[in-house]
Parts: sequence; C-alpha cells; structure tokens
Amino acid sequence: MPARPISLRARLAALAGTVRRICGMPDYAQHVAHLRRSHPDRPLPTEREYFDGWIRARYGDGPTRCC
Repeated sequence: MPARPISLRARLAALAGTVRRICGMPDYAQHVAHLRRSHPDRPLPTEREYFDGWIRARYGDGPTRCC
C-alpha cells in the first residue's frame, strides 16, 4: 500500500518546529502538556503569549550589544 501524502500544512508545521528547535526555542505543545500535568490550576497561555514571554526572557528589553 502506498504511503499517504503529507499535506502542505503538516510539512510547514514540521519545518517551523525544526527552525524553532535550531534557534533554541522551546516547544509550545510540550509546555502545555507539562502545565496540564504538573500545574492544572494555572491558566494556559496562548501560543503567542508563550513565545512572547520566551523572547522577553531571552532578550530582555532590547539588544545587549554596544554597537
């Protein structure tokens, strides 16, 4: 039986996940699973809120280089 073709959306999602891992960005789905398992009383952030928080934690208020 031939393999089912992968949709463009699935390929793009996989590519985005790969790029995020290369850049050191954490996995949102893993974070949500952790929150549901370990902190069920906490509200879940949206994906946008999660990545915005990650960017702020990583880079602070702006560039850190002098030039």
